[in-house]
Amino acid sequence: MKFTSIVAAAIVLGTAVQAQDMTISQWTGPKHPVAVGYAPFIAKLTENGFNVQQFEGGALLGATPALAGIGDGIADMGMLAMTYFPAEFPNAQLVADMGLATPNNLAAMGAAIEYNLLDCPECLDEYKAQNVIYLGTYSTAPYTIISNVPIRETADLSGKKVRVPGSLWSRWAQKVGAIEVNVPSSEMFEGLDKGALDVAIQAPGALQSYQLWDAAKFVTTLNLGTYHSLSLMTTNRDWWAGLTDEQRQLIKDQAAQVAVDATIAYTEADTEALAQVDEHGVEVIEPTAAMNADKDAFVAEDLPIIVSNAESAYGVTDAQAKVDTLQGLIDKWSGIVEETGGDRDAMIERLNTEVFDKLPADYGMN
Repeated sequence: MKFTSIVAAAIVLGTAVQAQDMTISQWTGPKHPVAVGYAPFIAKLTENGFNVQQFEGGALLGATPALAGIGDGIADMGMLAMTYFPAEFPNAQLVADMGLATPNNLAAMGAAIEYNLLDCPECLDEYKAQNVIYLGTYSTAPYTIISNVPIRETADLSGKKVRVPGSLWSRWAQKVGAIEVNVPSSEMFEGLDKGALDVAIQAPGALQSYQLWDAAKFVTTLNLGTYHSLSLMTTNRDWWAGLTDEQRQLIKDQAAQVAVDATIAYTEADTEALAQVDEHGVEVIEPTAAMNADKDAFVAEDLPIIVSNAESAYGVTDAQAKVDTLQGLIDKWSGIVEETGGDRDAMIERLNTEVFDKLPADYGMN
């Protein structure tokens, strides 16, 4: 756990501005990709008159208490993982269920942000009901198969005990004949080490961040989609209303940077971990064409289930139209990622022009 206090007087264009206190609470640690995204943002705030106190590692609010804590003003800003709150955010569960349809994390990030901010007024209403504001998301890198036995074909998963990160991957595990095991990520290492798990569905960076390479000696790089249904910069509405127009605009202007940097940091964590696998005796297995085809078939077959679950389990209306919209945005942002080559500055610019610049001046104020 870490507590960082950043206090500074700011001068904007040579004119002193009124200091604004701000508390940021993160349940992730100081080396997490979220911290990478937030660091330039906090520096920019500090330069412009904000007195920021940042709590990390759950020192102020944990992952589950974060929603009520931010809504009640214990913290002014922080992150939410939306699948922790299905009753409060039914529409966010639909976004999460599209994870296996995302080809890469930058496309997933862009699609989720545009959908929430411009195409889903019901989503924004759900945040308003909790007295918070949504200002974007990041996306994990694509999940893969990290295992203590080699997984070279889909059939190798049959009967294996698989730690799944959510209901979407539970359905996939059932489809391939695996035995789903629901344990928190903090228990992945022990499970793999003691044989309670054969497989953990995680991005390759977990080999390093969770030290899984000491318990699992194989990673099959089958793209099992992304986790991107988050609220990266969840903001208390009352605190937001107390800011000046200029202060609110400053935060909106930085939202794309936070999202892109956190998302890219996930990819860089994968690259760093995969560069060290030989030192830890981990074999990287490329998925066969048949494995990829099996996964693609599951994605196609699962779409009607996503629609049905959204309507029956979460009470989402017009679920098919929303799935179609999300799929169109995934295609759109896949094209943007290809066009920009995933360049950081280019992606920030496109997020601003395509999404954030289109927000009304009074966003979050009514």
